[in-house]
Amino acid sequence: MLDYIIKNAKVCTGLLEEGTIRNIGILADKIVVLNPQEATPEAKETIDGTGMILSPGFIDPHASTGFGYFFPKAADHKLHQGITTEIFGNCGTSPAPIGPHLMDTMNRLSKDIGFPFDWTTMSEYFERIENNLQFNIATLVGHSTLRAGNMEDWKDLKPEQQERMNAALEQAMDEGGIGFSTGLIYAPGCFAEMEEIIELAKIVAKKGGVYASHIRDERNGIEEAVTEALTISERANVRTLISHLKAAEQQNWGKIPKILKQIEAFNEAHPDLQAAVDVYPYTAISTKLRAFIPNYILKDGIDNIPKKLQEPQVLKDIADWIVERDYDLNQMMIISDEFEEYFGKTVAAIALEQGISEADTMAQILSKSTESWIVYHCISQEDIDAAILWPKAMICTDSWSYPVNAPESIGQPHPRSYGAFTTFLERYVKDLKALSWEEAIHKITYLPAQFFNLHNRGQIEEDFQADLVLLDPEKLKANATYTAPRSLSDGVKYLWVNGSLVIDKGEVMEGNSGRVLMNELVT
Repeated sequence: MLDYIIKNAKVCTGLLEEGTIRNIGILADKIVVLNPQEATPEAKETIDGTGMILSPGFIDPHASTGFGYFFPKAADHKLHQGITTEIFGNCGTSPAPIGPHLMDTMNRLSKDIGFPFDWTTMSEYFERIENNLQFNIATLVGHSTLRAGNMEDWKDLKPEQQERMNAALEQAMDEGGIGFSTGLIYAPGCFAEMEEIIELAKIVAKKGGVYASHIRDERNGIEEAVTEALTISERANVRTLISHLKAAEQQNWGKIPKILKQIEAFNEAHPDLQAAVDVYPYTAISTKLRAFIPNYILKDGIDNIPKKLQEPQVLKDIADWIVERDYDLNQMMIISDEFEEYFGKTVAAIALEQGISEADTMAQILSKSTESWIVYHCISQEDIDAAILWPKAMICTDSWSYPVNAPESIGQPHPRSYGAFTTFLERYVKDLKALSWEEAIHKITYLPAQFFNLHNRGQIEEDFQADLVLLDPEKLKANATYTAPRSLSDGVKYLWVNGSLVIDKGEVMEGNSGRVLMNELVT
């Protein structure tokens, strides 16, 4: 007897093939494809999917730290989007391995956020979270995490420090990491030379992993930054994912089609190293305000930033940086709510209110909190559309669970946390009709499963893992906005993770049926 039968739904398998009305079963944690020529077997529960779409569970290829899994219902906002697997450790930051120089920071984060910290290795971290997972997770190993844990002076890499990072990365991959990520706009990753990254990426290639890069510049130098990522791919012989592809600031709008052609040319020349991208369907970014000041201010560590911001030359350098980078601070809104007087206001508006310069305003905010978060509208809709419609583009939330569910909060999340996948389906399938349901589902199931080597996932196929989502296309709606971002999406009626029913009639059930997905060479 089957556990479930889903009847009369339009089944989109994840492949680029026309969806058909058929019946699909679930037995334990596996998919059973029912033969329409044979009698329908009995099941403990039968669900009528008339008018609905049955898809493989969606895969989010880009999340962040992994600290949120210690809190209950950490994944609700993603489950309501149809996500059954999340890959985190992106942009250079992962929960492990924790080197000696990172211990103080981790202890502080543990206290500030409220998660228990008592691990150093990847395997120890997995042991802590494996029973807390509402959906499946996998992690990359963060370059900045390696650097911060093993280096004192971020601008002076010593040979023995490279060796320690190499060893830590290799161990983390052996313990289940699925790849390696960089955040080359953030400290301490921004101080790394390309040769350092290539040496680390070679280890990942040897272990069968992938390289995901928040590239060094998403603005005026985006072409050179993409070239660097592809050069690392070529020289390390590793497959590369360019994270949350965008060309920020108006002077760079229109560059994305050219960038995509650059990646296509690379892929034609390197058939075994197919590069891909992930994208979120919004024209505003969300990141920390400190990403918008000159890198040298960060080189002595985050804790020293407030002291440096008191120096007149530093303030002048920030002012020059704003002009040089052409930041539009009328479009940069503070979303950190640790100080109410700034929340929901733009940097330019705060400067006008206080009668001080924009550089002084940035320094004032960062002096109060170096962790201040912003939303910044700086991307062209046409560029986002071009990136999303590119055949090798995956959709991501670029969000983590911590702002949503932890006892303490750093500001408000970007609406992509609650609505990226729903917004993607709404805009590109329902509204623009730029993609069919089959094409759109392919991007959020099969593509990431193949890129990250997630065995037996991302397709509706016999004996594949029963990660499934049954959605009502008429009711599908993203409710999160920039000013009210904590609004759950509508439309997902049923959702299974490893065969367990996690959403029943639109309501999230209690239970943790998710699993830690590891590097297949390890498992």
